[in-house]
Amino acid sequence: MITQESIFIDCPFAEKDEAKKRGAKFDWDKKKWFIPPGFEITLFTKWLPKTVAPDQIDQTEQFDKNSFKLNDLLLNIQKTLAEQHSTRYWVRAEVASLSANVHTYLELIDHDSEGHEVAKVRATLWNHRADTLLERFEKQTEMPFKAGIKVLLQVHVEFHTRYGFSLNILDIDPTFTLGEMEAKLNRIRAKLKQEGIYQQNHELTKALEFCKVAVIAPPHAAGLGDFKSQADILADMGLCEFHYYSASFQGQNTVTEIPAAFELVNQKHQQQTYDAVVMIRGGGAKTDLFQLNEYEIVKAVCTAHLPVIVGIGHKRDKTLLDEVANQADHTPSLVITHITSTIIQNARNARQHWQSFVQRTREILNKAQADNDRLLAFIREKNVKCLWVQRQKLDTLMQTVKNASQNQLVQARHQVKLLMEQVLLGDPKRVLNRGYAIIRNGKNQVITTQVAAQKEASLFIEFKDGRVHCQGEKNAKKI
Repeated sequence: MITQESIFIDCPFAEKDEAKKRGAKFDWDKKKWFIPPGFEITLFTKWLPKTVAPDQIDQTEQFDKNSFKLNDLLLNIQKTLAEQHSTRYWVRAEVASLSANVHTYLELIDHDSEGHEVAKVRATLWNHRADTLLERFEKQTEMPFKAGIKVLLQVHVEFHTRYGFSLNILDIDPTFTLGEMEAKLNRIRAKLKQEGIYQQNHELTKALEFCKVAVIAPPHAAGLGDFKSQADILADMGLCEFHYYSASFQGQNTVTEIPAAFELVNQKHQQQTYDAVVMIRGGGAKTDLFQLNEYEIVKAVCTAHLPVIVGIGHKRDKTLLDEVANQADHTPSLVITHITSTIIQNARNARQHWQSFVQRTREILNKAQADNDRLLAFIREKNVKCLWVQRQKLDTLMQTVKNASQNQLVQARHQVKLLMEQVLLGDPKRVLNRGYAIIRNGKNQVITTQVAAQKEASLFIEFKDGRVHCQGEKNAKKI
């Protein structure tokens, strides 16, 4: 009979190893052994409590001599593994995935020398020991226990007829992970040195002035915000231009996006010259920063056409990029502080040079001024005499011009007066006052000829004191 749910058993302490080999599990909360679902109850008959009904045990099942029930076969495998692999093993592997739900469940993988996956297995870190082991690991490595790291685990082999093969994690060696990380750095260093590019960027002339800077950083990162808070001030003041290039500094795209950003900066540098390229990222977990220690990323820094200034993490953090870059300022804030202080110091030096230049120029000018004063005194004396003669001539000419202008003005005023009188004589009111009249038609248009008057049905005669309306041959009527 196969168990459908967990059944607690009465197993004495002296027989716990036998019960464990048959597949029993220990409940740490209730401090009792139990049969997990999917196991054959008959294997645990002697420990069954009285509350288990006899009909739960099916003793009538017969086996065919030439075949096995799946459960029986798996039980035999379980028994064999329990007998042959009862000891503990230290296993090297990479954590492919990790999830925590009361207990911590992992998937471990292994690769061959060419990077191909050759093995994969499930592993479990039970809750009662997880806190202690993970806390010790994070304290010694200064990084979280997460997917992507290589670990050395002490495990016990387990096989369940329902859940299959897995490893029970008993211990974790933090020193292995640290050593594996350092070994990786040493392999990258050796390869870069063999290619002759390890010191290539470091040996470039350091940037002595900052007018235009390329910045490679993850988008919307806090470190980028700290950097831009000061960089925007410099940009607004017209002291330095900052051109930003986004790239992922964490995750599977990091290895491709950062080298691509450097390549784009190198291309743009041919069109618009940069003084330096800045690579910044804020602080984070040590494993996150360790993702930057990849050959492709480090090589991109080594072969950059510009001096690279790295500001990644906190002051205590250090990556391989700090070794190969032209300059390492540890944090984004320190990078922008360095740029700002360089600009300020250059401005102070320029001011001092300018002051020295001004002082020397002033001395030369003072000597030249003294010479000029002597020449000017001589010239002034000659000019005074010439000016007096010319002034006399000018006064005579001015008087002549003045007299001629006054005569022309008198004549102009007389002509204007005559013209005004002619204009006034043409005023309709003055004409009417002299006994004349104005003939108009019904549309109030002035009629000036007899022919035009004969064509109108009615006429209006305007005198100085009113109008008279004439209609055909009838008598005129005053209106």
